[in-house]
Amino acid sequence: MGMRICRRSKQNPASGLSVCCKLVQDNLLLPEKLNVHRSVIHRLWNHYQKNQNASRRRGSGLKRITTTADDRYLLECSRLLRTLTALQLAPQLSGRPISFQTGSRRLHEGGLFSRLPVCAFVPAYVRARLHWALEHRSWTPEQWGHVLFTDDESRFNFRNDSRRAMIWRESGTSYRGPNIVERDHYRGGGLLVWAGIATNGRTDLYVFAGGSVTAVRYRDEILHPLVRPFIAAMGTDVIFMDDNARPHRARLVRSYPESETIPQMAWPARSPDMNPIENVWDILGRRSAGRSVPPGTLHELQQALLQERALLPQQAIKDTIASMPRRCQACISAKGYHTRY
Repeated sequence: MGMRICRRSKQNPASGLSVCCKLVQDNLLLPEKLNVHRSVIHRLWNHYQKNQNASRRRGSGLKRITTTADDRYLLECSRLLRTLTALQLAPQLSGRPISFQTGSRRLHEGGLFSRLPVCAFVPAYVRARLHWALEHRSWTPEQWGHVLFTDDESRFNFRNDSRRAMIWRESGTSYRGPNIVERDHYRGGGLLVWAGIATNGRTDLYVFAGGSVTAVRYRDEILHPLVRPFIAAMGTDVIFMDDNARPHRARLVRSYPESETIPQMAWPARSPDMNPIENVWDILGRRSAGRSVPPGTLHELQQALLQERALLPQQAIKDTIASMPRRCQACISAKGYHTRY
């Protein structure tokens, strides 16, 4: 009988409450059947007799600091300036200072969430990515284990260690115009670094002394002293993978692997999500910035990267390379467009 009364009370709380309380007072229903204390039943019954309703009194919580107009204005500002953080959006409300947590809650209530912007793709790049994924989706882990993954020279900065610029957007609006960026802009001091990873090893982390990386520098500072001896130590079945950065496509750079009989993998342009070394860069950046004393100078940043690279377990690199079949399948499912990697 208690269960039937509870179900009836969901449809009509007042009538269900009066019936329950009356039965408890007449000792026809034990409070334990309702999973509440007897004193709770009596307080509710007295409240119902006095006010003829079973509504709960308003709590004594803090008053909401922002008005409805403030919330709408904050949402409009975040849509116009999508790259601003919640801490940067808070001062937009003149005369009403709010905290970072309050700003985040108001944006979440309005349906905006901090997400990575989608990179724009040229149709030719989309077709090339899809074609490459179809060709390599049947590769075995042993085949991927013979690939030396590299990329263009990666930059680590003080202000944005993970090289991620977040935006505020609604769910399901990834590919709308305001939510897409075409390139990353780095500000502040930083370092250009290069490295290569494989299933059974990794190259040394090389930090460029300064200036832009030309084709001559790439050959003389990367290919000859780092790539060539590493591949020679790996064996004859190794495949060298580098991306399509402009210095890498120069004639003198393309002829160097041929002269050294180093097999190369054709790599689709604009495909950082397909390259597992990007995840390694992300790990190094987060570990360096997450130190008890974050680096404040270029020398400290360099030392932090070198130390974190030495502490990075090889199993983490193996796990990222083991995801290559899944990356290919994700690219095929996305029909050549950007994937979650």
